[in-house]
Amino acid sequence: MNRREFIINGGSAFAIASAGTLFGAATPSKKMRLCVVGCARTKDHGNGFVVDPKGARGRGFQVMSRFAELKNCEVTVLCDVDATALDDAASVVKEMTGRMPAKVKDFREAVRRDDVDAVLVATPDHSHCYIGIEAMKAGKALYLEKPIGIAAGEAEILAAVQRKTGRVFQLGTQRRSSHATKQAVDFIRSGQIGQPHWAKAWCLSDRPAIRNVKPAAVPAWMGADGWDLWQCCAPRRAYRSNIVHYNWRFFKGYGTGDLPNNGLHFVDIARWALGAEWPERVYAGGGKFFYEGEDFEWEDTHMLSVQFPGKKFMTWEGCSHAGAMPFMGKWTGCLVYCDDGLAFFGPMGESAIYDRKGKKVIKEWAAADTGDQEGDIRLSDPIRACDIWHVQRFTDCVLTGDVNTAQPIDNSLKSNLLTELGNVSLQIGDAVHIDSATGRLKDPNGPASKFWMPQYEPGWELKA
Repeated sequence: MNRREFIINGGSAFAIASAGTLFGAATPSKKMRLCVVGCARTKDHGNGFVVDPKGARGRGFQVMSRFAELKNCEVTVLCDVDATALDDAASVVKEMTGRMPAKVKDFREAVRRDDVDAVLVATPDHSHCYIGIEAMKAGKALYLEKPIGIAAGEAEILAAVQRKTGRVFQLGTQRRSSHATKQAVDFIRSGQIGQPHWAKAWCLSDRPAIRNVKPAAVPAWMGADGWDLWQCCAPRRAYRSNIVHYNWRFFKGYGTGDLPNNGLHFVDIARWALGAEWPERVYAGGGKFFYEGEDFEWEDTHMLSVQFPGKKFMTWEGCSHAGAMPFMGKWTGCLVYCDDGLAFFGPMGESAIYDRKGKKVIKEWAAADTGDQEGDIRLSDPIRACDIWHVQRFTDCVLTGDVNTAQPIDNSLKSNLLTELGNVSLQIGDAVHIDSATGRLKDPNGPASKFWMPQYEPGWELKA
């Protein structure tokens, strides 16, 4: 079987031949041992998402499965407060690899184990930073699902821990590992269509309304201590129905809504393509306009605008309850307007360069283009391919001690800040002004400062 056949036929994780990887670095014989924190599957029952072992895969489950495909990675430990999810995920890893991982309920025990080199954190947003910091302090590399927590200040603390410990870090913005995306960014950098000035990103999700959120008994599959572990560093509240395992992302204190959730993917591409760093001004407008009386706590409709130094500008439009495809016939994506052309980045990783009118294609790349010398290699599932490339890059970096991952901490902080401050702007009803040299608030005592750090349960505060 040649290289092309291996990839087209779904060869394990693009671990192309034993001598190397997709990224060109020699593959060490040693395997990275991975702990996955947060591995439940989820299923939509028409009124929100609940756990269902036969349902669609939750994000942690998806990324865990991609890691399990790699030849130089072994999933050794699974961690979740849901006993059903643990059993289900462990059986899948066993089926894929022939090895049964350890099952641990408490993340504090899981990340400290001697049979773990790296930790994938795919828990609710509010616990990302706390668990990630615990992992790095325990000497583990960290693959963190986006966003970086629920506030800009705690993301800074996580970054400080990464710099102090020197642990390998990568954020789960997987399109950073897409060859097609990188080629379009490089084309912009080449100057062939002039300088980029404005990036327009969008995401329309058409989610169902969230209703029937009310006090309830802690479910048996979570156990007596499970709700406390799930809340992690968040201020303690009574258990409510229809929040775990998915809808937490739309409730303040646990999730961040769709701007840092779905929006961060293409906000990151927009900033990358513009060649922008820290912003000067972030403003967001919007509100709860759909499904009157639903329990959704974050705004369901957003318009984000970001001004960068050097006359660079970015916008993002999002709606959680509308599914139209208003731009380029895509539900999510990004357009970057340059002097003499236009760059398009699509939801599956595809990209293209157009003329000024957006009519004539100058150059294009398929979503599953790997940059192979033999030509484009197209797969039936490019989103899966993008995930695999991303986790392979992280694994290779962990095994070689290379902190230059596909999305290291400094890049991650800058894109994450834009979405976190969008939420701040929505809450204060005004723009947030930033020192573009430092990424910090221009007025450290202004209205936005109230939202720079979240509230924590006493004794669970983040510490660098």
